[in-house]
Amino acid sequence: MNRLRRSILWLVLLVVVPLGALTVMQYRFLRSLQSTTAQAERNWLRNSLEEVTHEIESNYRTASERALTISADSLMNVDALTEHIRNSPVPGARTFFAIHYDESRAEWGFFAPDGMEKTPSSEQVEAVKLATVSWHVAHTMQRILAQPSLHVDERDPENRIIMRPILDDGLRVIGVVGVVLDEDMAREAMVRIGAATLRRRYHGNDMLFRIGRQFAADHGFITQPLGFVFTNWRAGVRDNSATPEQIAETNFHANILWTGGVSLMLFGAIALAVQSVARQMKLSQMKSDFVSNVSHELRTPLASIRVFGEYMRLGRVTKQEKIVEYGEYIEAESRRLTQLINNILDFSRIESSEKTYKFCETDIVDFVGQIVAGFLVPLRDSGVSISFHPPLAPVPPLSIDRDAIGQALVNLLDNAVKYSRERADIEVSIEPSSFDVSIAVRDHGIGIPAAEQKKIFEKFYRTGSTLVHDVRGSGLGLSIVTHVVEAHGGRVEVTSQPGEGSTFTIVLPVATASHAAEIGGATQREFA
Repeated sequence: MNRLRRSILWLVLLVVVPLGALTVMQYRFLRSLQSTTAQAERNWLRNSLEEVTHEIESNYRTASERALTISADSLMNVDALTEHIRNSPVPGARTFFAIHYDESRAEWGFFAPDGMEKTPSSEQVEAVKLATVSWHVAHTMQRILAQPSLHVDERDPENRIIMRPILDDGLRVIGVVGVVLDEDMAREAMVRIGAATLRRRYHGNDMLFRIGRQFAADHGFITQPLGFVFTNWRAGVRDNSATPEQIAETNFHANILWTGGVSLMLFGAIALAVQSVARQMKLSQMKSDFVSNVSHELRTPLASIRVFGEYMRLGRVTKQEKIVEYGEYIEAESRRLTQLINNILDFSRIESSEKTYKFCETDIVDFVGQIVAGFLVPLRDSGVSISFHPPLAPVPPLSIDRDAIGQALVNLLDNAVKYSRERADIEVSIEPSSFDVSIAVRDHGIGIPAAEQKKIFEKFYRTGSTLVHDVRGSGLGLSIVTHVVEAHGGRVEVTSQPGEGSTFTIVLPVATASHAAEIGGATQREFA
């Protein structure tokens, strides 16, 4: 009995407690997976909406190109023009018009969608005059233009116009043809096109498609603006069967049931093998494998890569541009991991005094512009805006380590993006003076309390704000920035107000070639 009690005690201490801890970890992981699943469902709806809006835009462009492409001879032939309009419908068209410019006057014609001539309202006439005045000027000035293309005028929301200039053999404007759209008819046509696209491509899903100027926040629609015409309208889509949160909750409950069943089976197997050392070894190995698997799955930096990879593996993405887009997302996440690894490696070299720098004269304005442009490439579809403001005055070349300063600037840009919240508008500027050059990175994010503005440059330090801890990071970025800039004889400054954003400024001295060599030599001696 005592031996059994000892066995049970060892079982509780060595097996039951660790498995209980692993169960808690698994529960937390499943909660994290629930959030990831909901986000993946939202991304799927967003991708579906992008395909639908692209289909609507393509349909309107194709129909408008067909209806508004006529020869110069047909422009002056009412019968041919009438027949062409009748056979070339545009969804939501209210009135077609054709204008022929003579040397001293313009001949106007307005037609119904069935090709019959009609008398337009005064509002339509004024809207057409306003939209076509630039083409009249081009005709008067005998300007030679490239091949004509579609143009959209939405200055009058009640009379939105798609038009196309007509050129003669000398590529001069001799007239304009166009169509005035009706809001209600266009909305109905767009909804029909969008609903048909969803049924054709996602027939297995009960999806609702709507178009309007705005959507109620509590209706669960994923929305985006239209791109070709009616650009102040938004298209929205949602899954009628369940919201992304409901789908994630259902998957969570199913995973909990499976996890609970597996846990019961493990406890039963362990209880039967208490007296067998070999069995205990085997169960210990199983426990170790289980810990390893859970540890790998809990690595959150790989969550985005896994989600997009699964979409591609399951064949949900068939269009080449979407495959390229998902590949770019995967590449961007991989770059973030690479940047984190580089930061850790550089920090290790700094801590072990093995960090060295290779200085060379560099056009700092061109260099910073290249860094900003390269950083923005994987973020072009994420809503992030980075504007670069070069100085008005010339800046002398600086002696810098390009890799080190580039990494420091990327760290500041990455922080600005991560802590910008909804308004990801970032400004990068360069200001020269007689003795130094300042490179400023400004964001409009959460800001930093004054009491913590000096501490943020310490290694591993992160502010106590809950918003900051919602963003992943190693706490090494600013520490590395400080070391790199100080190794160049410069300094890092920060100005910030909570809730209004932050400005980090790298100040590098303007040094002569001999002075730069002295800095480089000192750096080699100090950090080599």
